[in-house]
Amino acid sequence: MGHAAEGGGPSLSTAFRRARGGVVAASFHVVEVELLRSLVGQLLELVRDDPADLKAGDRWAAELGLADEAPSRPTDPVLLRLFPDGYREDTEAASDFRRFTERGLRDRKAATAATVLASLATADGAGVSEKEREKIRIELDPGESEAWLRTLTDLRLALGTRLGVTEADEDDWMSLDENDPRRHVHDVYDWLGWVQETLVRTLSSALE
Repeated sequence: MGHAAEGGGPSLSTAFRRARGGVVAASFHVVEVELLRSLVGQLLELVRDDPADLKAGDRWAAELGLADEAPSRPTDPVLLRLFPDGYREDTEAASDFRRFTERGLRDRKAATAATVLASLATADGAGVSEKEREKIRIELDPGESEAWLRTLTDLRLALGTRLGVTEADEDDWMSLDENDPRRHVHDVYDWLGWVQETLVRTLSSALE
């Protein structure tokens, strides 16, 4: 998938735009919805607590910073990008910061990702067989719009980190062979940015 022009193009049928009832809406091709579901589902699994079976009391203690141990500093560069150190030059302060904040941050990121998945599952046309549908209409209320913005940011951070994207390197990606899987993933990264841009623009226009 490549970067599309607003109002049409090969990727997105309709950019996000203001619709009746105070919602924003867009129409996605089926394959795009499936891609979003897959990516957001993977993100949800990634950001969930590693100790998923924490008892309620243990979780409460952890959120107060009273757990026996602080969460370990992530070794995966994607997780470190999503949950960065609070203090880069003070390991003790960074450990304390992580103890007080990481679990709550994981929960918030997981909740926003789950909201996006729920909006995709209940979208107009989502329950129709693939043969009978060409596009799926997505409508977002203000809360869902905020969840989409945050989750799209997290997805781009994750993909960009995994790819090693840097500023002004677009020509390098375009020069890759079309069969190179890195180029395909970068196209997805670029497409997610365009989707986010149209959503930001639509939400901003309502404030003018």
